[in-house]
Order: sequence, then C-alpha cells, then structure tokens
Amino acid sequence: MKNRKSIFAFFAISAAMIFASCSNLTDANVTSSSEDKNTLNIEVTNYDEVVTQASKSANHASRTIIPDSFDSDGVDFYLYGTNTSGGTFGPEKVTFKGNTDAVGGTSKTVGTISIPANSAVWEFTLVALATGATAPTEATLKDEAVLIGYSSMDMLNGDTAKFTLSPDGLKKEAKIAMKLYTDGWTLPTGFTAKAGIYLLTTGADAGTDAAPTEKEVAFTDATKDEANAVDYAIASFAPGTYLFKVTFEKTGSNKKFYWSDVLVVLPGKTIDNAVGIPNVIGTAPAAPTAFKAGYVENSEDKFSGWYTTAFEWVRGSKNENNFEIEVLEFNDADTVTPPADADTGWTTALGAGTSVTYDSKFSSAANYESGSLLSGNTKAQLRLELGKRYFARIRAVNDAGESAWTLVSLATAPAEPTGTTAFTGNTINRYRLTYFMNGGTYYADKTAADAGTGGSTADKVSYHCEDSAAGTPIIKADETPIIKKNTYTWSYWSKDGKSETASRYNEPGTAPANYKGYKNLDLYAMFATDAGVAIFDKKSLEIQDGWITVDTGTLTGKTAEIEVATQTEVKWTFTPGEVKDAEGKKIENFAYDKVNFTVTKGGTTFEAKSTDNVGAARAAEFTMSLSNLPAGIYQVMFTAHYGTTTVSYPITADIRR
Repeated sequence: MKNRKSIFAFFAISAAMIFASCSNLTDANVTSSSEDKNTLNIEVTNYDEVVTQASKSANHASRTIIPDSFDSDGVDFYLYGTNTSGGTFGPEKVTFKGNTDAVGGTSKTVGTISIPANSAVWEFTLVALATGATAPTEATLKDEAVLIGYSSMDMLNGDTAKFTLSPDGLKKEAKIAMKLYTDGWTLPTGFTAKAGIYLLTTGADAGTDAAPTEKEVAFTDATKDEANAVDYAIASFAPGTYLFKVTFEKTGSNKKFYWSDVLVVLPGKTIDNAVGIPNVIGTAPAAPTAFKAGYVENSEDKFSGWYTTAFEWVRGSKNENNFEIEVLEFNDADTVTPPADADTGWTTALGAGTSVTYDSKFSSAANYESGSLLSGNTKAQLRLELGKRYFARIRAVNDAGESAWTLVSLATAPAEPTGTTAFTGNTINRYRLTYFMNGGTYYADKTAADAGTGGSTADKVSYHCEDSAAGTPIIKADETPIIKKNTYTWSYWSKDGKSETASRYNEPGTAPANYKGYKNLDLYAMFATDAGVAIFDKKSLEIQDGWITVDTGTLTGKTAEIEVATQTEVKWTFTPGEVKDAEGKKIENFAYDKVNFTVTKGGTTFEAKSTDNVGAARAAEFTMSLSNLPAGIYQVMFTAHYGTTTVSYPITADIRR
C-alpha cells in the first residue's frame, strides 16, 4: 500500500474512545495542614506515539491514514485537578523525564509533581499546548489544547495517574484534503463507491444533516494510482478520532462491502494522505487477533451485583462490517474446563453452560458499559454478574461472510487490556466477599478492642477473582483483627446468620480455610451468645416487581413501552412494599435511606436524580423529561440504599413517538 507521508505511529484508537470514562471513587479525606503536599507521578501511556514518534510497533505501523504529528512544533504540558473537598489545582506545568521502556529503550513518559494533600480523591486533566502558549483557564481548555487526557486518582491507594492523550472533544478546526485511488484494480461494472467519515461508537455520519461527510467517489480505470487520485476534501472539520470508510454497493443488490481505517484528526492540522483502497468486494474479513479480557478496578457493585469486564482485540483486516463477541456463562460446578479452542472446544463447553452473542446492536444491550462492535473498533466493555464464571470468543462479519472465531486470552499483566487488571483464574470471574458485623464492632488489633477505641461497625466488603489453588484468606476467629459485641467476642462465621452447625463456615474455634470458590460469599459474625442478634441480608432488601409504576405507557416487570404524544415528561413512582428481615419478620416502618433514579443510553446519562427516606409511607416520584429524548431504547435504573446495602432494579424503556 502506497503512502505519501512518513508513518507516524499514533495511538491505539480504542484507548481514545474511553479516555474520558473516569472512575467513581469513594470520597476519603486525609488529615493534613494546608502546607502538606502529596507527590504525584504522571504517566502518559502514549507519549512517544503522539509527541516523539519513537514507537514503531507493528500494530501502529499498519495504519494507512497517518496524521501530522506535533514533534516538529513542540508541545508543553499542563495539569489541572479538582478534589472531593471542592478544591482545585493548577494549571501546573509538567516536565517529563526519561525512563526505560519494555524493550530497553529510553522514552519520556513519566513526570513528578506535588499536589495539595487536603483530599485523597482527585479528578485530573492533562493538556498539551503549542510550545510557549499561555496556559488556558479550565473554561477554555478545549478551545486551545492540541491534546487532552483525563485520570481519576485516589491518593490513599496509589501515587500514579495515567493518561491517554487524544484530540477527542477539542475544538480547534482541522482540514481534510485526502486523495483516494483503487491501488491497481478496476471497480466492477454496476458498482458505485462512497466515502465518508463516521463516529466510531455509533457508526453515524460525523458531519451534519445539512452537510454530511459521505460523498460518492468517481473511481474509474484512470484512478488506479496516486498520480490520478480522486479528491476527498472537507475545508473545516472538528478534531477527534473517527472511522474513514469506503462503501462499495452494486445497484439492485442488498449487499455492501467496506474498507475502513481509523482517522485521527489533530487540532489545526491537515490530513492530506494519498490512500490506496484495496479490492474488498466479495471478500470475507480475517479473524481478529490478540483478543484479551480484564476487569475494571472499582467497578464492582456500581450497578448492584455487577462489575465491568473490558475486551480488547486487534483487527485482522479492514473490511469488516462489525464484530461479534459470544460470552459463555458456565453452569454451577465445583470445577469447569475452559474451551480448548474457539470451535470444537467451544461447542463442547456449551454443554456446561449457556451463551449470549453481542453484535452490531451491542450498545442496546442491557448490560452495555462502553465501546462498540462496529467496524474499526478494538475495545468494548460489558457488565457481568458477580459470582459467575464466563469465557468469550470473537469474530469479524461482513456481507461476504464471517471470519474464524478467536478465543479470549486471560493473560497476566501487563498484557491485559489497557487500564484494566488481569483475571487470576482460568475464567472471567469476580466475586464479592462480605463480612457482616452483625451488631458487632470491628477492631484491627486486640489492644484497641480491649480499650474500646478505634473500632468500626461497618460491614467489610472486598472483591476477588476465583483462585482454586490458593484461594482467598478468610479472617480467622482466634486471631486479630477481632469483632466484639458488647462484652462478647465473635467465635465463628455463619453463612446465613444462623447458629446451626450446618450454617457455620467451618467449626467454632477453628481457623477458616481459604475460600477457593467463585460465588459471592456472605459471612456473619456469630458471638458467644446468639440472643438478640438481628440479621439483615441483601436478599431481603431487593426491589420487587410492582413497586415501580409509570404514568405513561405500560410497565411489565423490567420492560416499559412508552407511547409519547404531546406530553413533555413521564412520571415514575417508586413505592416500597413489605420488607422482611432474614428470619421472615416484617420490618415495621421500613424506609430506604436513599433512592437514585438514572436514565442512560449508550454511555450517556440523560437523567440523574435522588431522594431520601423512601418507604411505604413516603413514595419517591421522579420526572423524566422528554425534550431531549428521541425515540429509542433507554436504560432506566432505580438504585436503593439501606445502610451498607445497595440494590438495583434495571428497566429497559422503549420510547415511541
């Protein structure tokens, strides 16, 4: 493939798709004076790729459409921050230093800076500006920056903020002045060609209704080489990361064939490549490679009972219409054997579970998190259930057929998808381990317990991957930390809050063995006497069908059909019914501490409201504005909180106009 420009190894595109997805971290203030400082390491994961062009990996070099770089112009970096205490930081200039990369070379990827220590949790923005430019205010960042990246940071649990720089969302206009040719082949009789620029996640034209980017391309016998290429030009275009796609269609046929490539448009730059388009008509796509999965830390129970799994892959060719990911959920069993291969082994494994296939409509899935399976994408995120085991495979699809399947690899760090952590077992699995204090107080050491100071009544929750070999250590009853209720010290764990021997997690007085399972495990502290111990488990607090109503359309279980005529809003009402404790006794005057109401679609939040103290005596009413909701499928989520317990009730709402 000819290419008029020297290859600029830009960054992996799908990382740019999710750069703005900042984690929601628990607020945690630290005690400090205003003079205290924390040292923060700043790492740019694609510094060489966007600034120095030092990285020439095979994946980046396979790019056809290469943008101008900033290496000759030079850039300065500035950091901005906002903390959970309401304080702000920056702009502070950052100078990067050299470090040794994985292949022994030196690259400038890490900087060190001091930030105020009055809060542990920060949201950071890192921007690149033309060298010598004055640092902008936060209000004008996107007007003046040439690259931007985001990172969330909890300084109690780490000291390095990682950024992936991208032009996405910036405003300084760029220019498209490409030339297209067929690279030595002739367009068959009856076929027409169109070229356009599209949004990666949705596949929609990146232009406007009045000025779409899709244009017919007049390929002829004379346009086979660069010297006679056809112009594809747009005078002014927003910076960002897109898909450039050429569509071939035969008149009277319902089949279309595509060639596409990632298009990175940098602020103030010109894309003026001469691009040779290969003959993809009637050719099935090649199989994706390097298909990997990892979990997103701190994503557990943001939606009660779910966590986020990230998938990443490399395109096998540039002519797919979309990808398909098939996720296999294993049935309950002491042990499971992952498929040995993506075909025969997968078919055999299906006998031990059930599967769900996600395709071009991926963003409409109820458990969709982010990303896309449309052409050009290489990352996607799903919410999977805690306490279950999964496996996955992927293939590429177009109108000529399907590629072979590629089996997922659960590789160890650092090979898992960027920004995630590798699963430690042989399946995709995360489970919740909860220690219920059961009216007791948790002490980190015996001295504090004897003094009655420094304890906590909060239940302890942690998340783990299945480890059938070593397992997860369980707090031991005869060692510290310990739990006390009044004068009683806990003596053993119960799996359901009952004192019967069958309910006990190991026997009283013995040290519980490490947990080697994969299911969610609830453990209740049991004391020397069981009298007066009230047990509240999460199951008893779950939202029931019928507690939620909608004043327009119909609601059946977790599916709503809303016919919209002239009204401007829809009212949802949440009225809790009877709630019982773990022993089946009705809880009188029960009320949830807080109920949240959200409306989302494709990663975008349209409504986010909450109200406190919601029970049978005080229902919660939420209005959903229709002014900015076109017809389509939306996810309506009710999330109720009671003490340390959070339960959710998702509804798929079909708005029809």
